[in-house]
Amino acid sequence: MFRFALGIASCAITSLCMAGIQGQPLTNICSVLNDTKLRAGQWTVYEDGREGCRSLVRPVLPGQDDGNNISFLAEGENGVATRVKLIVSVASSSGEDAAKRELVKATKRLSVRALGRSIPHAFDEAIMHGAPIKLEVGSGHATLARTTPVRGSYVLSVVME
Repeated sequence: MFRFALGIASCAITSLCMAGIQGQPLTNICSVLNDTKLRAGQWTVYEDGREGCRSLVRPVLPGQDDGNNISFLAEGENGVATRVKLIVSVASSSGEDAAKRELVKATKRLSVRALGRSIPHAFDEAIMHGAPIKLEVGSGHATLARTTPVRGSYVLSVVME
């Protein structure tokens, strides 16, 4: 009986601790997308108290400077990542599909590491259509937002918390 009660308590505590971004060493969350050339460097505590890491902005297609870019960042507090974000800026319609496919690829890779599950196909479709969506995924949720900062261009942001 004692073992059963201990097992139930252990599962309950584990469930509470797993909500949101899965606990990972900060070096892992900052380097999770290195293979996609989105190197986010080291976890940093900034002068204003914010914490995180961020990649440089890189062109979606290597060697093309058409204004279609992708970047990655992780944010948190007290040395714990609480939010990760992928950002694709689309400035040229000729590379729009490539930019969306790159965002799908990076989102799939990141969601497995950050939330414990791959994003559902509905999320892939939302990215390809540029349509906002919010879904529960694994231990947290993923949100896709679209903004239009300049006429003729737009930004797709995937946030996982």
